[in-house]
Amino acid sequence: MKRKIRRLSIIDNAREWLFALFLFAGYYKADPRLAFIQTHIDLTLLFLILSFLMFLYRLLRKPFAQRVPIGFVKEAAFFLLLAACFLGGLLITQSKGYGLDKTLRFIVLTGWAFFGTAFLITDYLSLRRFSWAVVIISTMMAIDALSNYPGVGRVSFVTALGSNYIALARAGGFGLLATLAFLLPTERRPLAKLCLWVMAILQTLATLSAGARGPVLALGVSLLCFFALSVRGFPHLRVDRFSWRLGVVLFIALVFIGTVGQEIFSTLFFRTQVLMTHLGESALTRLHLYEEAFRLWASSPVWGVGTGGFAMAVTGSALVRAYPHNIILELGAETGLLGVLFFVAMVWMAFSIGFAALRNSGRFARATVRYLLVAGCFALLNAMVSGDINDNRMLFTLVGLLSCTPRFQASIAAKGIVGQLRHSSSATNRLKEAQV
Repeated sequence: MKRKIRRLSIIDNAREWLFALFLFAGYYKADPRLAFIQTHIDLTLLFLILSFLMFLYRLLRKPFAQRVPIGFVKEAAFFLLLAACFLGGLLITQSKGYGLDKTLRFIVLTGWAFFGTAFLITDYLSLRRFSWAVVIISTMMAIDALSNYPGVGRVSFVTALGSNYIALARAGGFGLLATLAFLLPTERRPLAKLCLWVMAILQTLATLSAGARGPVLALGVSLLCFFALSVRGFPHLRVDRFSWRLGVVLFIALVFIGTVGQEIFSTLFFRTQVLMTHLGESALTRLHLYEEAFRLWASSPVWGVGTGGFAMAVTGSALVRAYPHNIILELGAETGLLGVLFFVAMVWMAFSIGFAALRNSGRFARATVRYLLVAGCFALLNAMVSGDINDNRMLFTLVGLLSCTPRFQASIAAKGIVGQLRHSSSATNRLKEAQV
């Protein structure tokens, strides 16, 4: 009987890991070491299916345990309206093939990235398991990247697990924020804290070594938001002890980067200097794409030019994948004002729920909500400077998690939750028994 319970517990706890592997599959599935799987089935699709099966398994075991917060229901309505804009855009687009592919990816892949948050990440402990998965995936990418480090003073992009330098910096940013803003402030075990600090150092080195400017800038702004959200008690301002300590650590890190960073992170420093002086080819290309997106949006303000129409207008080919590297301009150009309004409403509502929860939270709930707000900020800023809407599916994951903050608050406030925060197996089992 005990063996059966243990087996069921392992299966139930795997859902967050499978979901995280699905979200980050695009960052590692091109690794030649995974070709023996990728040649038979796409890893993104594989982990989507496995994580969905975990949802069905949980649903069959506990059919009444899937209580979805009302805020998420409202967010889901806006997501479906946005999906309807994509479907409607297929009727007017000149790029039927690419438009259909983009729409299917949005409904299936980005859709599960959004809806999976409500169906798989069901309480505080579930969110912690998901965050640990993100941190470990990020750390594995960091280790692989640092093993390929080109050397001090050499200007060269750094990649990991077959991905590109932007994916490495993004993964490092998500992992670093999960480590610093959530796991470390709420962790109780000294050994786990030590491991988290080591992983944070690896993630920082990999993120800065990659050479990607956008994710690093987004990470810097997000960390500033973390400290801003750590201040409370106006007019008698107070900052929690961990934030003070983290501020000291980051100040020392900034001094170190300012002293030797130009040699160690030479690619990032060189590309930043180019941006400040001559803009560079990458920035000029982005500006051109922004202008094209504005022009297309102005030509059809309400409906846009259709799903995938931006690529056709810019490249002249229906087979080439192209986008303006800004999620607002992408939606405006292809789905018009309607698509932009539905997307902005989703983001606005999610952050509003998060800020409302932040004002009425205790220590652990406050740390949880603060982390989701900061990670959501990081995802949103990245979506404004690189990738298309499906590349930025983590933004929709954070939107879903923010809309579920009342669920996390309730699980923290539940009877016996303080014992669970120490992550002993007995406490975890007590919580599960209480939820049945």
